[in-house]
Amino acid sequence: MLDLLRCVNPHEDTWLVASLKAISNRFVLDGTLGCPVCQAQYAIRNGVADFRQSGDAGKTLPEHFPLSFSRDELAVRMGAFLNATEPGATLVLGGSWAEAAQEVSVMTETRVLAINPGRAVEESETVSLLRVSRDLPLAPGSVLGVALDEAASPEMISSALKVLRPGGRLVGPMSIDPPLDVTVLARDERHWVAEKAMEMVPLRRAATPE
Repeated sequence: MLDLLRCVNPHEDTWLVASLKAISNRFVLDGTLGCPVCQAQYAIRNGVADFRQSGDAGKTLPEHFPLSFSRDELAVRMGAFLNATEPGATLVLGGSWAEAAQEVSVMTETRVLAINPGRAVEESETVSLLRVSRDLPLAPGSVLGVALDEAASPEMISSALKVLRPGGRLVGPMSIDPPLDVTVLARDERHWVAEKAMEMVPLRRAATPE
């Protein structure tokens, strides 16, 4: 999934350059991702790419809020919430939602990026692990759906909207208001489900006969 990753610093969009130190069964265990624009570097340790901003790397990750259903039930919910009907597409699951990253990937036949996952979440051929502070290090409009839990910040919700493709789904906590430019489809006491607006295609005006 290296082709989707981007630098979190504000500048022109570009791919990152990978320097790999240890690989096992095609999984990157240790290495560095470098930005050719601002020279920022992001470490990969034990299979987890760390995109946390300066000063955040030593902080404890936010607590995961327990969910009241099994991983299989979570996978079904995620498939429905994110409308994951496109095999090969990419989903982003953050915090508690990432606990069932592998089950979601298998059920929906998608690639999953697990954001700030718990220790039980493991890398696989279709699941990659990332640690982030506020910004999702992904190309704009590159993912089908994003689900974030109560540990997310308003900045992370805004970042999630940027990486969503038009028509993509976003799940967020009730503690954070949905972005203004989404359509809320459903909500309960803990989460809301919204859809990003489709891009408007300008109509070409017909030529006026002379």
